[in-house]
Amino acid sequence: MAVRLGIVIVHYNTPDDLGRCLASLRDQAPACDHETVVIDNASTAPGLEELQAEYPDVRWIRNTENAGYGRGCNQGMAMLAADYHLILNPDIVVLPGALDALLSFADQRPRAGLIGPQLLNEDGTVQESCRRFYTLGTLLLRRTFLGKLFPNSRTVQRHLMQDFDHAGPRPVDWVLGGCLLVRREALDRCGPMDERFFLYFEDVDWCYRMWQCGFEVVYAPDSRFVHRHRRSSASGTFNRSFWLHLTSLISFYEKWSLVVYAVKKWRRPLEVGLHWLLDMVLLAVALLGAYGVRRLLQPVFAEELLPLSWYGGWLGYAAILVTVAFLLMGRYRSPRQAATKAWGAHFKQMGLVALLLLAGSYLGREDVMSRAVLLIMLALYSGLTVWATGVVRRLHQRLERGYLALERTVLVGPRGSLTEWLDSSGDLRSLGVDVVGYVTADTAPVAGHPALGDGDVPWLGSPDELPALVDRFRVSQVAFWHPPESTSPAPRLLARLRRMRIRLRWILQEAWLLAAGARAESFGAAPSGVLDPDDGHILRRLAARPVEILIGLPLWLTANLTAVARGRMVKRNEAAAECVDVADDRDHNGQIDVFVRQDGRPLPLWWQPGLTSALLTGRIGLVGAPLGSVTERAGAAGDPATDLRVAAATRPGLTGTWASRPGPDGVPRRAWMEFFMNPGGLADPAGPGGVAASRDRGEEVEVP
Repeated sequence: MAVRLGIVIVHYNTPDDLGRCLASLRDQAPACDHETVVIDNASTAPGLEELQAEYPDVRWIRNTENAGYGRGCNQGMAMLAADYHLILNPDIVVLPGALDALLSFADQRPRAGLIGPQLLNEDGTVQESCRRFYTLGTLLLRRTFLGKLFPNSRTVQRHLMQDFDHAGPRPVDWVLGGCLLVRREALDRCGPMDERFFLYFEDVDWCYRMWQCGFEVVYAPDSRFVHRHRRSSASGTFNRSFWLHLTSLISFYEKWSLVVYAVKKWRRPLEVGLHWLLDMVLLAVALLGAYGVRRLLQPVFAEELLPLSWYGGWLGYAAILVTVAFLLMGRYRSPRQAATKAWGAHFKQMGLVALLLLAGSYLGREDVMSRAVLLIMLALYSGLTVWATGVVRRLHQRLERGYLALERTVLVGPRGSLTEWLDSSGDLRSLGVDVVGYVTADTAPVAGHPALGDGDVPWLGSPDELPALVDRFRVSQVAFWHPPESTSPAPRLLARLRRMRIRLRWILQEAWLLAAGARAESFGAAPSGVLDPDDGHILRRLAARPVEILIGLPLWLTANLTAVARGRMVKRNEAAAECVDVADDRDHNGQIDVFVRQDGRPLPLWWQPGLTSALLTGRIGLVGAPLGSVTERAGAAGDPATDLRVAAATRPGLTGTWASRPGPDGVPRRAWMEFFMNPGGLADPAGPGGVAASRDRGEEVEVP
């Protein structure tokens, strides 16, 4: 049976504090039904046995290892079925009426997911227990020597909310986790404490997630507790508490920082670039090592060794061959993919490199490269690349174990399928996954769906909310579960996630995903198909940027030089400026001014400062879809594989294959002529987003 209040105390080596806390709970017990559990994290200090005997009504759990404060809190909350959970540090003393006042306040604020009471020092002064979220300035002033140089900094005062009198209730960013009340509905929706935080920042993270899930974090000063707050993390410069605090800080910003989130979205190109750079450095090291060995063995050889400077050009040639060979042989796959058949794959890669380099040395007209140096270099390079592969893989695994390289993932599908997969997949960190929560189309009860797994995979919403959830929770991967007879998500939604650079993973019952270019891969206990955001389009765009700039710059200059003549045409009503929407789902400012004649046809490209400026900045390309049609292409084909592949890969362009098709009169068009005279297909009446198309449909077009 559920009680109204479940009290959880996580203890470690402070039996005197714990005794005072338990005595205050007994003397100042709430009027409602309640239950208390003490989670001891493998304490070694004497005195626990006496406390257990003194408080037989308390449930005692003695862990064999110290797994951290957050895990202890979760362990205690999982043991108690309660409407509210009260998290207490052992150094808390309950004052008369505090528990009843706290519960009464919670009943009056149903949107409050977490409530922090007023904490007092032992001398009766008010502690600064409610805070604003950390900023870079706050961190520097609170955790470095700068704090001593600027003791009265307004940045720290704002962080500690010293501008607040702490006399009345109010929503706050976060409250100290030493004493806080959590509502059961909020716990089910937001999940328990994140166990990646061994100590410190678990309260900041929990409060942040409450706000993200639509609950408030509220400070309630009418409920008072005494807190013997030590701030051990700030008591020394490099003590254990300091390092634990620093580690938790890094984990928090890895989880929620927008900068880190952006880096994660571009992780695969960055990983490939760094891996390639390491290979090139090792190639140079292998050449230097081989040259040194050959010099030491000079008495054995009849021919003199050429100067090292002669090998510079050959090293560039070798770098090109190695890069091509490694790309063709799949060396730059993700560390998780490359782990399978690593030795066999490595021997194949090095065999191809050796073949190409040896062939190049024999086909050359001049003996620039000593073949002895070449053979020694290949042996050294083979060993160095084996070492580098192992280092990269071990580093990746280490980061995953520390929650620093995991893909934040949302699971989408029926609750039964998700539960079965979670139960069979074990530790999700072994999959490189940090599950934020789940989304389901199942009909939700009034209180919402309960959390899955061990209560740490909360329900986030419906599939239609996915784009917003992805941004809110810093998600980089979405995994779909759907039985074959169900309807797949709308192609427009999938294309939008693709353009947001989200990795899409699908259980292979939906085999059409393979036709869209997905890679087959095991995902826990289930086979899946993966659509990576980096599928070659990025490289093609990067290669096209210099050409776009080279062509766009003179056009942009010309368009700006004709400003006076264009203004006269507008005054004589021979032309007008109209807006065309070229935005995809990532572009919040997709309006471009286009100058058109009275018949709706656009002026030539050299009269268009808006289009040429967009070409220079990369918002549109030389080649792509007709302007204004990118979003509308999703779902046009009726085949989900085609819709997803086309919509994800296409961006607006000034020309394309569509520009050479016959016009309405049946006469074939020339793409280069359309590029200058009809940029983006704006004059095509059949175009889905052009100016002429809008007029034919009778739509109003905004004129600035």
